[in-house]
Amino acid sequence: MLDFSQGIEKLKKHMQSAFGIAEIRVTMAKQEKDQTNEKDVWRYNVEFSENGKIVKAMVEINAITGDLLLFQRDSQWRI
Repeated sequence: MLDFSQGIEKLKKHMQSAFGIAEIRVTMAKQEKDQTNEKDVWRYNVEFSENGKIVKAMVEINAITGDLLLFQRDSQWRI
């Protein structure tokens, strides 16, 4: 299972390769089960700059494989 720092590294790689976002600010990180209670996931709230504006997004990655499962702009996970 990915620890906190490994999860952040995977998150940064996904944001760069999939969306071309080089710099992110993680405002929340939480490891838990997904909605089906079958997979361990890392959930993140992130902020990044796009066209001079701060954009917020929620991201979910598989805590075992590091695969990107969800990216949703203008949304945030609730704690």
